[in-house]
Amino acid sequence: MHPSTRLSFDDGPGPSTPALLDVLRASACQALFFVLGSNLAQAMDVATRAVREGHVLGNHTYSHARPGAVSDAVLSDEIERTDALIREAYRLAGVPEPASIPLRLPYGLEPQDVRSDVLTRLKRSHTGWTAILDDWCRPPPSPHALAESMRRHIADRMALGLDVLFCLHDGSRFAEARPATVEAVRLLLSDPGWQTGPLANGRGAG
Repeated sequence: MHPSTRLSFDDGPGPSTPALLDVLRASACQALFFVLGSNLAQAMDVATRAVREGHVLGNHTYSHARPGAVSDAVLSDEIERTDALIREAYRLAGVPEPASIPLRLPYGLEPQDVRSDVLTRLKRSHTGWTAILDDWCRPPPSPHALAESMRRHIADRMALGLDVLFCLHDGSRFAEARPATVEAVRLLLSDPGWQTGPLANGRGAG
């Protein structure tokens, strides 16, 4: 089985998510969106569109709290609250909800993470990444620099026969736009050398 290349996006839906969906649709590329419940509640139409176009919604908690910033009970409530919103997006889209909703905690899951007990109690696994890009920085790298970082990571992983899962950002808890991310993804997906190569293996994956 050939290695796959998948794109995932955190912290949305945001102002740039519709443009990103346009780019993904133009290249028939399906992605994984780890949404914030606080943003999803304000942009259910965008999430519904993503589901209708074949993308997978994942849970990124409700408020994007830092590790240890909220109690276990609050974190558990945030996860369950966001799950309910995600299920509503699938219902509105007329698409059966998945058997399980992917989960990615804000800032990732570190060794000895204080939030691990919550995942254990909820019987939830955690979805990490093979590369997280600096598109969340202020200012972010240029689209060309981001796209080149992605190409290098794909080449390095493919040479080892390993899958790729990028962590990018289509929003933030402050509702920031991510135009550099949208353009970087467009550059990557429109590159003929990559469009017909490794990325083809990642289409449809979630």
